[in-house]
Amino acid sequence: MKRSRCGLIFVLLASLTCSKDSTGPESGAVESVIVSPPRSTVAVGAQVALAAQVLDGTGNAMFTRPVHWASEDEAIATVSSDGLVTARKIGTIQVAASTGGRSGIAQVTVTAIPVASVRVTPENKSLLVEESFQFTAETRAGSGGILTGRVITWSSNNEGVATVSANGTVTALAPGGAIITASSEGKTDQASVTVSAIPVASVRVTPTSQTLIEGQTAQLQAQPLDVAGKTLTGRVVMWSTNRPNVATVTSTGLVIAQSPGSATITATVEGKTGTTSVTVNARPPNAVVVTPAQVLVQQGATAQVTAQVLDDLGRVVPNSTVTFSSSDNTIATVSSTGLVSGVSAGKATITATSGSLSGTAQVTVTPIPVSRVVVTPASPVLTVGRTVQLAAQALSATGQPLTGRNVLWSSSTPAVATVTTAGLVTGVTTGSAVIFASIDGVLGWTDVTIMPVPVASVTVSPPTSSVTVGQTVQFSAVLKDASGNTLSGRVISWSSDQTGVATITSAGLVTAVSAGSAVITANSEGQVGTATVTVTGASLQTLAVQPDTATIAPLGSVQLAAVVRDGTGAVINNAPVSWSSGSPLIAVVDSKGLVSALLPGTAVITATSGQATGTATITVK
Repeated sequence: MKRSRCGLIFVLLASLTCSKDSTGPESGAVESVIVSPPRSTVAVGAQVALAAQVLDGTGNAMFTRPVHWASEDEAIATVSSDGLVTARKIGTIQVAASTGGRSGIAQVTVTAIPVASVRVTPENKSLLVEESFQFTAETRAGSGGILTGRVITWSSNNEGVATVSANGTVTALAPGGAIITASSEGKTDQASVTVSAIPVASVRVTPTSQTLIEGQTAQLQAQPLDVAGKTLTGRVVMWSTNRPNVATVTSTGLVIAQSPGSATITATVEGKTGTTSVTVNARPPNAVVVTPAQVLVQQGATAQVTAQVLDDLGRVVPNSTVTFSSSDNTIATVSSTGLVSGVSAGKATITATSGSLSGTAQVTVTPIPVSRVVVTPASPVLTVGRTVQLAAQALSATGQPLTGRNVLWSSSTPAVATVTTAGLVTGVTTGSAVIFASIDGVLGWTDVTIMPVPVASVTVSPPTSSVTVGQTVQFSAVLKDASGNTLSGRVISWSSDQTGVATITSAGLVTAVSAGSAVITANSEGQVGTATVTVTGASLQTLAVQPDTATIAPLGSVQLAAVVRDGTGAVINNAPVSWSSGSPLIAVVDSKGLVSALLPGTAVITATSGQATGTATITVK
């Protein structure tokens, strides 16, 4: 278990006491021991050399004094008799050098052996789509030894081709190449992956046979299969027919019946083929069907209807002539190809005629709906009491401006900003509000920011002031806008151009430090006001430290106080005092006069205020 600093100090004290019995060539008293470097960082298994400098009371080096070295925790690091520290395991300890009743301490931090390189195996791998492979990565030290337990991060530079899991498993997704990278503690290594498509083993065409009427069509499907019979996607299919006079086939597998007879349709994928047979029969027309039967179209927009002439089996009769007409061209018109155009709101019937047969579709024309509402100007900024006029424009889905629509205006925060029915916004108080414009149930909005009236002038009072050293005086600042109105609730920054003469708090309280003159400045929103303060008074004469002597044990403490008096003998309250220790290895003192003992000996503590000083003698034993 790691020992505390307090325990280490007592061990050092014991060793120092024992060392007093040893004799050497130099008989002078040891004042201090300095260990360098004071802080070291070393990896496990590595070494760092420490040096100890022994000084006498005059600061001269004592080269022949024997130095005893000790480690706070030898499980973490050991130290030889000549100061060579050897790292054992991760941790932080203190190493002490002792002689003549004095000691010096250095801190040693032991860290893990850093990763010097990463090796990924194998260096490259070829995969088929959907295959997976486990890569491995080793982390090595600079000596070449394998390091275990290190975090390894995997990544792919082309995840559309291949992804890699947190444990290095690569999954092939699409043909192409990818670089797989393993990273650990800033070191990386890479492997390449090449992904190829799964080869086609056979082609299945569905349906396996088809009977059509002249002019009819049928969609064929071709499924490339791998050797296991699994469907493959993303492959190019080439279609062909052995009798194009009976049935033709498009590049997408759509069969078109041309005349009665039989034909074989072939699908070819990467050199593999599949076939289906097609029988074409003749059928007479029996009905005209218009699709869709119900058409909803906006005013000014179009919609396509189609008409099919069917035989008695519901098959399309090829080469049929169809004409279109509308029951009311003021509501909707229709072209020779079945393109319906919305003219005005209402309903009309579209009729498709082929010979003595006809079919119909019902058309409803609706007004152009509001798609979005744009409010301008965007995000206006105004001050309290000012106004801004907003405008709202209704737009269609295509961005066409729509006119003649009613606008309803509202404010999210009327206490900050109000808006009239005409869109005139008035700033009420500082803050933000959202102004909404609603047209046919569709909302548009803009953010409005209300800024406070800016500060135009700053007046500091009193304009001049005279105080003696150690006294205080309160300053205040009045802020006004350009119209002369007094402003409140604003931030004021105070400063002094001569802090050695007078200091000032954030609340405007000035404290006189030394004789002289200083300019006090109040700043608010870029506007400033100034005042002058003159500091007079008796100079500092005496400073006494209480108590002036004290005896404490190592690691103990004592509170000192400094009493400062002017030339009349009056105590100066709040006088600035600085503290220092003449022997910081024995005792140290903080900025408030609290003395903390470290090692046995005597230390002189000094308090300074201006030209006056006072001391206290502290004995540690």
